[in-house]
Amino acid sequence: MDGKARSSKAQGHKFFLAHHSLRGSTGFAIVKNFLAYLGVLCFCSLPYSLAYSQPTRPQILVLEIGLLIDGSGGAPLENAAIVIEGERVKAVGPIASVAIPQSARVIKANRLTAFPGLIDSHVHYKEWQAELYLNHGVTTALAIGSEPIEWIVAQKEGIAKGKIIGPRIFASGPHLNSPIAGERPTRNVRELIARRRFEVSLKSPEEARKAVRELRTQGADIVKIYEDTTPEVIKAATEEAKKLGMAAGGHSIDISMSVENGYNFVEHSHAIVASSIKDAKKKTELHQRRTARRDAMPTSEFHYYAEAENFDELVRFMVERKVHWGPTIATTWRALTPKRGYYREQEFNFLKNPNLNYLPPYFTANLRTHFDSMQKISDQEFLKRLEIGYDKLGDFIRRFVKAGGKLHTGSDPNAILPAWAIHTEMEMLVDIGLSPMQALLAATRNPAEMIGKENELGVIKPGSIADIVLVEGNPLANITKTRAIKMVFKEGKPVKLGYTRNFRNPIPRPEADRPAPEIDDIAPRVVLQGEGPVSLKVMGENFLSTAVVTLNGKPLPTQVELKADRFAENFERVREITATIDPKLTQNVGTYEIRVLHEGLGGAVSNPAPFIVKFK
Repeated sequence: MDGKARSSKAQGHKFFLAHHSLRGSTGFAIVKNFLAYLGVLCFCSLPYSLAYSQPTRPQILVLEIGLLIDGSGGAPLENAAIVIEGERVKAVGPIASVAIPQSARVIKANRLTAFPGLIDSHVHYKEWQAELYLNHGVTTALAIGSEPIEWIVAQKEGIAKGKIIGPRIFASGPHLNSPIAGERPTRNVRELIARRRFEVSLKSPEEARKAVRELRTQGADIVKIYEDTTPEVIKAATEEAKKLGMAAGGHSIDISMSVENGYNFVEHSHAIVASSIKDAKKKTELHQRRTARRDAMPTSEFHYYAEAENFDELVRFMVERKVHWGPTIATTWRALTPKRGYYREQEFNFLKNPNLNYLPPYFTANLRTHFDSMQKISDQEFLKRLEIGYDKLGDFIRRFVKAGGKLHTGSDPNAILPAWAIHTEMEMLVDIGLSPMQALLAATRNPAEMIGKENELGVIKPGSIADIVLVEGNPLANITKTRAIKMVFKEGKPVKLGYTRNFRNPIPRPEADRPAPEIDDIAPRVVLQGEGPVSLKVMGENFLSTAVVTLNGKPLPTQVELKADRFAENFERVREITATIDPKLTQNVGTYEIRVLHEGLGGAVSNPAPFIVKFK
């Protein structure tokens, strides 16, 4: 037994001693409880695929819980028992009144609180994210875009079969849009897959219906639509989705139009901002500024222009039409709130775990850039606009939930850790003015309803799938206790918690996580033999802060300067970087190849640019 195994076993004994109530038990009961716990512990120590593939009769597991929050929104139940048979909950109720079969394995967790497995409603799934989701109690992920359809379906199926670890996945595959002027439309989904892109450009209702059917055939569960899609395409796509039992929604700058044409969910807080602006010309101008290819207005600043006098009308419409809304506030706003120091410390301390060495360098660097860039902002007027915008967003959220609106949480993990963001967003919602129960429902019951799975997911009741999280403390008294996870059950089976150094997914993603860097030009293009050191400027698109310039594959010292006085809201894409070429590398004449590389898992390499060394 190695040190890691001994440590794991020691932790298991500590859990037993801390959380199993033995007072007043007979010796037989003590032995029975201990053996039952060891059975679960041994199950947890099995390889994931082996543990999930044993063809045995459904066993009965009983969790005796100090406090149960069942996801219904009702009052929590003290001293509750949850009876699990196979992957389903068989019975729930007070310990004294629930019949517990003699053959059942019983875990006494009388000091713990149970709530349903969390649901992340805005996921861009990557091959390295699986452990993050499970360790944070997120047992279901709605992967709504940026994933190659064949790959995300392979992940979904592999997880369902117990061959790959990870959360249960509901996938959209590529999102739907209308063609941008001058862009060659995609003819169909098969062409899109061949071209390895993540958007289907649709010109007509007929194309929309065909695309949705094709996506469903490929294995998609959800239809995601972008904000520039025409009403007739939206209507056709959502009608087809409903016929096939698929949820449909996505981005919007006019919620009324989108919902009238079939959306049942809307993503992002900027949808509320745009939809509150009555003047069509003003809305269009602001939308174009926010989505500009260069020097775009930060989405956070866009919130300043929300017209609060129109909030009540929008709230009434959304509630009457039962629209689900995910504001994704953590990824955009946590570094702009008064608690940014607290969030920064939490995230950076988490990243110190040596077993997380597999996280892509570009991603961890971007988290730092996201926070660091906030410290550089000196424009007080800009900061004031952000403050006003966030206040308006909080105002809308409070009105929406008070009126009965269905809010759901979502990571949108571009500048925030996947799954971690769900806990951060719940904390932020409470700070805004929601109750801890309302915040928890946004991560459980509400998203389950959004995809039509309210009787199976996001709730703990007879017949529901046994996705259960056990934590220390009471999240209804302190929402941060959702992070104090002690055990996670997925489909009635305990999840082995912890992180695996050098973790690798058995089916790697065929695409880079981020858009590949693109070189437009370099300067100088030509140098003399033996010249140097040469300061080489590389101009282009999509350069991340971790970019490295290479010369015929050899990495060069590279300097990446982020713009000062600008908040890196998402991934900061630098357009000019500098590399130094040592004179030793220009001793031989010839034509060399300059590229830009994003290193590590999920990285990408640019197109080549020729660099010539000529005779003196």
